[in-house]
Amino acid sequence: MTGLAPAYERFAYAYDRIMYNVDYQRWADYIQSIFNQQGESPRTILDVACGTAALTLVLAERSFQMTGIDLAEGMITIAREKASNLGLKVELAHGDMRTFNLGQQFDAVLCTYDSINYMQDEENFAAACIRILDHLRPSGLFIFDVTTERNITRHFHAQTFAENHEDYAYIWQNLYSKKDQVCRTNLTFFIRDGDLFERFEELHVQRIFDNGLVKKILKKCGYEVLGMYDMYTFSRPSLFSDRVNFVARKL
Repeated sequence: MTGLAPAYERFAYAYDRIMYNVDYQRWADYIQSIFNQQGESPRTILDVACGTAALTLVLAERSFQMTGIDLAEGMITIAREKASNLGLKVELAHGDMRTFNLGQQFDAVLCTYDSINYMQDEENFAAACIRILDHLRPSGLFIFDVTTERNITRHFHAQTFAENHEDYAYIWQNLYSKKDQVCRTNLTFFIRDGDLFERFEELHVQRIFDNGLVKKILKKCGYEVLGMYDMYTFSRPSLFSDRVNFVARKL
């Protein structure tokens, strides 16, 4: 059986195993260092596009009151299972970052691992920023990152990745359009179902936003841009940056 699934809906099955090399402890350390740099001690944090809650749960283990939302219900299902297995009280909900409404505000909001790049134009980017703004308390922090064109062209464009495991296999193909600043990723998965494998596909589309445009959108949406850093540092991004981290405050 072949079908086109929404992005991350079926990817969720193997996501944590495929992304095993991501150091979420280091990511959490970096986020906490940003809080310290800004003189903030947030208690409540919203993780937008939380996926399987890998980072969400690390922060919950560090005594933050965590809430997570994600567009892919498959990811949220696994996130809830993981939270339950760890005995952690974390609120997890299905939601679109452009339209969600949780009816509460948070001390800080995160949106990590280039999730913002899934906003395919300025209008959708701004819509997400506005929804996040509404969920921040006055002067609350918004911390997020974007992938760079350098990262895409050096590590993904025109490259194919594949793995074969006992219960699943995948083929990951990437193509970047410099003209459109858009990377299209075609994922073909095969997941074991008894003696057979079910085949399905996902299309992931990410837009590259240059740093100046990101700052412009943030300011227009009601934020003060506090910092723009090469990932895991407090150094200014350069032409060699693969990921840029932004720190903004609700005005």
